[in-house]
This record gives sequence, structure tokens and C-alpha cells, in this order.
Amino acid sequence: MMAKFFSVFAVAFVTSTALQLEKSARDHLVHDLLNNYHHSVEPSGRIDLKFRLSLSCLRFDPAISQLQTSAWEKYSWSDYRLSWNPKDYDGIDKLRLPASLIWKPDLDCYNALEAEERTSENVLINSDGEILWIPRALYKTHCVVENEKPACDLSFGSWTYDHWTVTMETEGDGVDMTWYMNKTCPWLVESFTAQTKTTFYPCCKEPYATLDIILNPRPNKNEEEKSSSPEKK
Repeated sequence: MMAKFFSVFAVAFVTSTALQLEKSARDHLVHDLLNNYHHSVEPSGRIDLKFRLSLSCLRFDPAISQLQTSAWEKYSWSDYRLSWNPKDYDGIDKLRLPASLIWKPDLDCYNALEAEERTSENVLINSDGEILWIPRALYKTHCVVENEKPACDLSFGSWTYDHWTVTMETEGDGVDMTWYMNKTCPWLVESFTAQTKTTFYPCCKEPYATLDIILNPRPNKNEEEKSSSPEKK
């Protein structure tokens, strides 16, 4: 009986010690990365930014030709200041931190009539300095309607970083439909296009990168049938 007790105690002690060591290594890693790190300053050199819009639901108002887009914005880039050797930190090769603690690109939807502030999800940082950030977004934009078919442009770009500082490219085709709520959204995506371009403005000698996404929504017939069918009594 005593042997069994000491065996259980030994396992618990070893497990607890391992967890403490891992916690200490993680705390040590966070301290080393963020000590003298300035989140308001971008990494030196050119920043290659990949962007993808993961749509969850569209709502189009034909009366005012306005589209409400619910989505997740997926960003990935590299920050050499947030890289480390996992061997120095008990093999830790990934780290999750509040997004407010690190530098992030200032992309925005230029032509949004309304936009909710991005939620502050954590960022995922790999040991090689690669960063993944996927905040939720909601914006309203104006659409052009021809032959009762709306075309809605969402134009994304940086407010302050030129193309020579932050280059922007799409991940995949630029739009992800994996998590779209086909069964409940009143409008579906019939088609879309996504294209990056660089533009020179009168104010500045540097070009600025822009990603133009055009969505072509159509009514969800399943939802129309639900709303038009009489309720059973």
C-alpha cells in the first residue's frame, strides 16, 4: 500500500515539476522577446504581408444598395524580433500573445461606410518569427447594381505604409468560403474576384498597395422560402 502511495506521489511530483519548468521557460521566453520591443515600430526591411478574407455572412439591402459583410481577416507576416531558438526554451516553438503587445499592419477597408473596431484576438507566433493574426471584422459598403445584380467592392490597404515598406499579396485566391453560413445567411456569394494593385497618389512619391475584392451576392432561396412559408399552427 505504501509503495503504491509513493509511486503515485512520485508521478505527481514529476508532472508538477515538468509543468513548472515549462511555465518558467515560457515566462522567460516572453520576457526575452518583449524586453526592449517597441510595438509601435515596424520591423526593419521590407515586410511581406499575406492577407485573406474569410467570409461568414453577407446581408444586402436592395433599398439602399448596401452590403454588410461579416468576416475574419487573416494576416500573416514575419517579425525577426520575435524569433527564438526552441532549444533555449525547453523546446517551445509556438507562442500566443495578446495582439496589442506586438506591431501589426494598419490595413483597413478604405471604402467602408461603417466598420466595427477589430476584436483583439491573440496572435500566434512561431519560433522563426512568422506571425498569424485573425481578427473578426464587420463593415458596410456601397454596391453598384446592374440588371438587379449587385457588385460590391471592398478595397483594403495600409493607411501609412507604402508598397516599398509593406508589400501585400493574397493568400490563395484572397477569399475563403470555408466558414460561410450557407444555411442561415439571407444572401450567398454567387462569385467574387480579388486583385492586388499599386497606386501612386498626388500626395506621395511612393506607391501604395491595395487589394480590391468584388463580391457578387445573390439571395439565399432557402431563406426566402422559409420567410415566405406560413407558420404551422
